[in-house]
Amino acid sequence: MDKWIEQSPLIPLIFCSLAVLVILAQSFVKRRFYKAKLLFTFLITFVVVLMLVFDKDIEVRPQINRIVNWILLFIDIIVCLILLSSIELSLSKEKFHKELTKSIDETKFYVLLDRKERIKEISSLFISDLGIEINDAIGKNIFDVIELKYRIVGLNNQECYKKDAKKHYDHYERKVKEDEKSVMELDLTDENAADVAIYFNESLIFNNGKYRGRILVGDKKTEENLMGMEKDLATTNNELALIKNRFITLLGKTSEGIFFNNLTDKTIWFNDVLVQKLSLNGNSISSNEFYQNIHNEDIALYEDVMKHQLSNDYNLTYRYNVGSHYVYIKENGHRIMNGKIVELCGIMSVLDDYSYEKTDTPLDTVAGEPEMLSRLNALNKADKVFQVVHFKVASIPDINEQFGRSMGNMMLGQYVNFFKQSFVTENQLYRISGLEFVAFVTDYRKMDILKSNLNNNEKILHVSANYSNQKIETEVFMGIAYSNDTPNPKDALKNAKQAMKYSCNPQFSSNYAYYRDIK
Repeated sequence: MDKWIEQSPLIPLIFCSLAVLVILAQSFVKRRFYKAKLLFTFLITFVVVLMLVFDKDIEVRPQINRIVNWILLFIDIIVCLILLSSIELSLSKEKFHKELTKSIDETKFYVLLDRKERIKEISSLFISDLGIEINDAIGKNIFDVIELKYRIVGLNNQECYKKDAKKHYDHYERKVKEDEKSVMELDLTDENAADVAIYFNESLIFNNGKYRGRILVGDKKTEENLMGMEKDLATTNNELALIKNRFITLLGKTSEGIFFNNLTDKTIWFNDVLVQKLSLNGNSISSNEFYQNIHNEDIALYEDVMKHQLSNDYNLTYRYNVGSHYVYIKENGHRIMNGKIVELCGIMSVLDDYSYEKTDTPLDTVAGEPEMLSRLNALNKADKVFQVVHFKVASIPDINEQFGRSMGNMMLGQYVNFFKQSFVTENQLYRISGLEFVAFVTDYRKMDILKSNLNNNEKILHVSANYSNQKIETEVFMGIAYSNDTPNPKDALKNAKQAMKYSCNPQFSSNYAYYRDIK
């Protein structure tokens, strides 16, 4: 038998135990559990333990003893490879930390201080800036070392000298808590009386709950840098002042009713337009005072919208008591946050008071019959199939009588604007009488969408809106004709009007009609 491979199982057992300890240490340091590696090492260790237990029995059997010794040699090799891989990982990690420390050392002002503000480590960049040797800094108070080149004149934006700075950090453990982050800003002057500042980010070192020191990592700002920062700050202040002046000017010139509802301190600010329109007692009032004048039937709706606001934007209409009567207010707002302050801001429009009624409604942008006829001639010359839609918003007189003319005008304008945006291109919608309109649909896709919408329970002919707790609905009658329904395309306008009149007939089952279906 080969004597050179004979060995006691105790030797591989020591190697295996060492490998287990190294893997566990690695797992702890890297915060990663090497499950497969550890289980494999435990398995090898278990095999070696069995061999150690039965070592006496194995020795009396030469053939088996020879096989066991080869197995033990193989285990030695395996365990050595495991240890070598672990050492390689450790060396790689050590190299990484070395490169990281070197990078900080060459690019940052880095200082490690003990609990008595004595320097334990300091970066070469900081040493180079101070113009001293490292032995002049280690074990010395940081403020004494800094004053080898600079004179301390301020600490954390407060006038301060070296003795004041030392006093501030005396018994520092009484002022700080573990995991607390802070900044140390030192204002300095150099030998040429130029201003210099060093900004340090501070990390505290605690061990078993006791303060042991702190780590400072930062940069130096020269007088030129500081002047640049002051210039940027001055520019920013000028821009803010300009924005403020513009805003104040707009508030004074606008005819819109603007409000700011501070939900944190429960006050509302109104511009002069709203103070006059709503008969308010000043520009700023408590929110409770304002809410008390909202109609009893509408306050629940108001609170519900505020409570279940799904986005920052919201729209709300309610009745408000201006002293002698109620007016409808449309509130179009946005929620903003500034720190702990939550505020609603936006525009309030009074809807049913004639003296405050807006004139720039969507109806003001709708052209009339002359423009409609001119556009019809152009479409006929283009030799392209188009659609003529003649519709009448018939419910407006009832809305005027029940809710006021301004509400009727608003509903009419909203419907016309809705139809224009949904089915018309190039503003091809025209007003030919008070409640009747003609639109040209030239996009084949929109022709199909219009037909689909009409077939879907005629929803677009009964558009509704909720104002306060009341539902207002528009009833529309519509006639549609294609330019190729008859040999002469010029007849399309007459055909659409005929179809609209047909839809107005009480005996007809729908509020719309296509000319090609009734001719």
